[in-house]
Amino acid sequence: MQKFAIKNAYYDGKTVGYLYYDEQSREYEIEIPETVKSYEAPLIISYFIEKNQYRIGKKWSYRWVCQRVIPPERQNIGQILKANHMTEYDEFKFLVKNEGRCCQDECYIIKVDEK
Repeated sequence: MQKFAIKNAYYDGKTVGYLYYDEQSREYEIEIPETVKSYEAPLIISYFIEKNQYRIGKKWSYRWVCQRVIPPERQNIGQILKANHMTEYDEFKFLVKNEGRCCQDECYIIKVDEK
């Protein structure tokens, strides 16, 4: 299991959630600290905060990830894979390579080493 802090650069790098990735099942889950306000978080995460839900299930966590990576149906996906030294599409590799950044917000991810 890999763990990433979801940070918001707009709020001085505040941690607005934790993304967990299970390499075996290739599934994601997001956990939100209860101190995070909905306006500090990206859209999907803020929706759950407003509902007082601080754990996001696999389906919606995966949707959040997919919003932050190049989609597999992109017209020139073959060229993109080649440029990234990849032989097949893997959203997790794109997520990590781009630090979870997208143009819709100021959020990014960093790996958390658990001891």
